[in-house]
Amino acid sequence: MKKFKILYIAAAALLFAACANEEDGIGNSGPVAATVKADISNNIKTRGTADNNSWTAGDAIGVNVTSTGNTTGDNKKYVTTNGDGTFEAADNNNIIYFKDNKETTFSAYYPYNKFLTDGKMNWNIAEVEANQPCKADVLFASGATASKASPTVNFTDAEHRFKHCMSLVEFKIKPGQGVKYNNYKFNSLNMKGIFTSGKFDTRTGSVETAGDRATLTRVFNDVPFENEESFAYIMLPQSLESNKMDIEIYLLLNDSEVKYTTPITPSTNGQFEGGKKYTYNITVKNTGITIENANIVPWGNGDSSDLDAEIEQ
Repeated sequence: MKKFKILYIAAAALLFAACANEEDGIGNSGPVAATVKADISNNIKTRGTADNNSWTAGDAIGVNVTSTGNTTGDNKKYVTTNGDGTFEAADNNNIIYFKDNKETTFSAYYPYNKFLTDGKMNWNIAEVEANQPCKADVLFASGATASKASPTVNFTDAEHRFKHCMSLVEFKIKPGQGVKYNNYKFNSLNMKGIFTSGKFDTRTGSVETAGDRATLTRVFNDVPFENEESFAYIMLPQSLESNKMDIEIYLLLNDSEVKYTTPITPSTNGQFEGGKKYTYNITVKNTGITIENANIVPWGNGDSSDLDAEIEQ
């Protein structure tokens, strides 16, 4: 009887071990964590890195599991410790474990945001500062797959790597005939009729506007207008009212303000599109404003056009 009891206990132990090994469907019950490798498309200078298409040590992304199944993960924080594009979970609470041997699909976004509402984060327009990463420059990647047998999520090929979601609008403004060397000062610039805030869906990469159209003002504080002034903003992709954005440039001459105006109409169907860079070369003359080579660059190749403007005094 004692021998039979020992055999029964041994058989039960073997049965329990077999069941445990079958939990993941591949005979391996040990946890397997997902790791992430990621690249960034192109090299627009909004990230504050040497070449602007690489990661910086400590960069954090949010990772989501987008497929259905036993493996789950929602806004898990992954960090590249060395800035080499290899991301690992920030801590034990953020590890994504594969629960079976099925292929799992992932999406990810940058920069990581802990405070989301229904997977969406609030977004506000921001000026790009030299050699500083711009947090408004949201990146998104999707469609990469991995499994317990192959647990590295590769956001590295052309289709799945991180891409810019917002629009980059750059202004290069220089004095022309009748303005240069005449003691003009650059006072301010208005961008009228644009949405300056919105929401970004970290799960899908979609963008939506919030609030009403507004005027964004950049103040120069009486900067002598003798050379080119350049600056850029990360803007929300949006359709423009009447397909245009009105620009107002205010100069000071002997404490008297002079106002120059011009409409800007993007050739991308009168709207700023996500993932594109728009560059406007503006020359301010005493007879008005000329916009030359209004380049629209989809983080690569683009087109150009010329515009004229009127002066208001």
